[in-house]
Amino acid sequence: MEMMPEITTENVKARIADTLRMYVGHGKRLSFADLAEATGDEERKLRSYVEAGGSLMPIDVMLRVFSVLPPEAFARIARVIGFSAAPLETADIVNVRKVLSQSARLVANGNEYLEDGVLKHTEKAQFATDAAALIPQLQSIAEGGTTH
Repeated sequence: MEMMPEITTENVKARIADTLRMYVGHGKRLSFADLAEATGDEERKLRSYVEAGGSLMPIDVMLRVFSVLPPEAFARIARVIGFSAAPLETADIVNVRKVLSQSARLVANGNEYLEDGVLKHTEKAQFATDAAALIPQLQSIAEGGTTH
C-alpha cells in the first residue's frame, strides 16, 4: 500500500487558498462578489480563505465553491489525495459541443470558399447544404431543448 501525502490542516488551507487565487479575484473570470452570489456565502468569508492565517474552509462551503469553479479547480484539490476527477458530460453538453464544432467547421469552410475572392456555385451549394443541416440543431438549442 502506498503512503498518502501528508495531509495537514495547513497544507489543505494552502492548497485551497492557492486554487482560489488561480480562479477568483481581480482580473480572473470570477470575482469574489460573483462567487458569493453564486454560492450564497458572504464575500468577506470567501475572501478570508485566501488570506494569511485565514480559517479552514468547511466542507459544505467547499462543495458550494468548487461547484461554481471550473472542474480543473476541484481536480487540483483531488490530486492531493491521489484522485483525478473528470467532469461529467451530459448528453446536452456533448450535443452542444458537437453543434459548436459543426458551426466552427461551417465558418472555416466559408472562409476557405471566399479565400480567392470568388464564391463558386459548387461552394455556395455546399455551404447552403451545411448551413441548412445546422438550423434544426441551433433552433433546438435556442428553444432550450436538446439536440440529437
